[in-house]
Amino acid sequence: MNGAVHVDDITSRVREVQIRQLYKETWSGLAGIMIIMVSAGIILWPVIPHWKFLIWSGILVLLSMGRCLLLIMFRKKIPAGTEIGIWARYHVIGTVASGVMWGLPAIFLWPHNSPVHQLIWPLCIVGLSASAIAKFYSWKPSYLPYIFLTLVPLSVRLLFESELTYVVLGILGFIFLFIMYQTGEVMYTSNSRLLEAGIRNELLNEILSKEKQKEEDLNTKLQQEIAERTNSQNTLQKQYQELEQLNMELENAKDGLETANRNLARAIGEIKHLSGMLPICVSCKKIRNDSGYWEQIEAYIHDHSEAEFSHSLCPE
Repeated sequence: MNGAVHVDDITSRVREVQIRQLYKETWSGLAGIMIIMVSAGIILWPVIPHWKFLIWSGILVLLSMGRCLLLIMFRKKIPAGTEIGIWARYHVIGTVASGVMWGLPAIFLWPHNSPVHQLIWPLCIVGLSASAIAKFYSWKPSYLPYIFLTLVPLSVRLLFESELTYVVLGILGFIFLFIMYQTGEVMYTSNSRLLEAGIRNELLNEILSKEKQKEEDLNTKLQQEIAERTNSQNTLQKQYQELEQLNMELENAKDGLETANRNLARAIGEIKHLSGMLPICVSCKKIRNDSGYWEQIEAYIHDHSEAEFSHSLCPE
């Protein structure tokens, strides 16, 4: 094949598809964030400072709106090639900011005097982390910071609580973080290999299609050349036959010309005569030649024709 499937081409195509998957799944992720935020606010409203929650939720809403705007711009622009890498960085920035916001409740919005309500944040964070793995598994730079920024502050907070139950939950939080990390790795690796195989097949199909098209074009061109060559051979054959016929006619004409030349030479040899005015003496009958001398008529005729004389006497 003239074209080869390069590793760089496959890597860039896989990266492009992964980022498109990332943006496609972000819509439902943002909707889940809003639902969890509203649900946590309704449950924790009686036991946490209202102004802190309003500030936190307001910033989170603005951040989510900015990320929605980014999604709309991505869908409208449809970036490709090297340009799509910039949009991947935008998504990572938004994910990191969202992870920071969801890590803050373990510090600033912790309900100190209500153990029951304290379990709300772990439930929310665990759900968000699992959702991040499920939604953003196609792009490691997006889901990995998110799960660390959300689970680590919560696990540390639980470890610093005095009761053994919270310490155990803190340890379980780090274990859950490790499990989420391993799960993300498996999903990311499987997705990358699947995409790589699919894109490799796609590129191979494109190359095969191009090669097949080239082969068809070459076959068409070859058929045209064969047809042209056949026409040329037919034309040459016809011209050759015409040339042979002309040669035969020339041979016949040559034979006729040679025959005519022989006949003409024979006629010239047989026919030799005198013509024109001959100066002759009225008395002695001598003829003046070209040199001005007078010759006997018998000698002059003998020199200028094929005639021969035999002398005799006439009756008179």
